[in-house]
Amino acid sequence: MEKDFTVSYEVAEGPQQLRQLLDNYLIEHEKNPTLTNNDRYILYTFGEQRSLIRVDTTSVPFHFRYCDLLGRPATKSVKETIAGFLWEKCGEKERYTQAFNEEQL
Repeated sequence: MEKDFTVSYEVAEGPQQLRQLLDNYLIEHEKNPTLTNNDRYILYTFGEQRSLIRVDTTSVPFHFRYCDLLGRPATKSVKETIAGFLWEKCGEKERYTQAFNEEQL
């Protein structure tokens, strides 16, 4: 018995489109946090790079899994795009600031 493991995904060509998709996922999550499909998949392409990124949108901050189709580690641009998104939109800046301020007391 074979199972169908087809995954639907959206394509992001470069860091700007990746960031747009992440922003859209956050907007969708804020409108309806109980989405039935909490895992989103992005086929990220940039030059010769092809990667699959799984975004778990169950809760904020989102959780990411990265798989380059040639087995390479995540590039600097992917890391910076995801880190910037988490820092600016998912409350990481506020959590860091709060923890820092508590340490100073």
